[in-house]
Amino acid sequence: MPTILQIDASPRAASVSSHLASKFVAGLKKKDPATKVFHRNTTREKLPYVDEVVLNAFFSPADTLNADEKQVLALSDTLVDEFLAAEIVVFGVPMWNLGIPASLKAWVDLVSRAGRTFKYTPTGVETLVPAGKKVYVFEARGGAYPAGTPYEAYNQVDPYLRTIFAFFGITDVTIVHADNQSRSGDVAAQGVAAAEAQLAELLA
Repeated sequence: MPTILQIDASPRAASVSSHLASKFVAGLKKKDPATKVFHRNTTREKLPYVDEVVLNAFFSPADTLNADEKQVLALSDTLVDEFLAAEIVVFGVPMWNLGIPASLKAWVDLVSRAGRTFKYTPTGVETLVPAGKKVYVFEARGGAYPAGTPYEAYNQVDPYLRTIFAFFGITDVTIVHADNQSRSGDVAAQGVAAAEAQLAELLA
């Protein structure tokens, strides 16, 4: 039975990125109704940011942890288990101030665990994430950042996500953009339509 992990990072009920991610997951489930889906919204669930409690939970002996540290470690273990179990990971990501939402970075920090998702070796870092995992990112952006233009450098979302996924050993990454969502008139709708057309091709 295939497993999908869907991670949304927008708090909006009418989120474009979450809509696209959900539509893609629904399309995959239609192909295989037995598909199991884990679904998280990093903003609404208020995932904890790295603080002293998180650091102590990650790097202190288990028998020294207090109740708060045990709780955050258990949450991290659950998120890691979901991530490792999924053959496909689908992200709905809004670009905020050229980067990813802080809550999505919190999710990344909670699953980046030495001994769980990677390990240090004498020759460097080695991933512990199962091979063959696929990542799809549905990204809503206020403007457009075409490759080869001066605006490309402003896009800090794609390079970061591709880099952190590669750190986990995941190189099969597809990113779909819904551009110009802060613009008026038909331009925003055209951005969504272009993203939905690409989504349909991925499901074909």
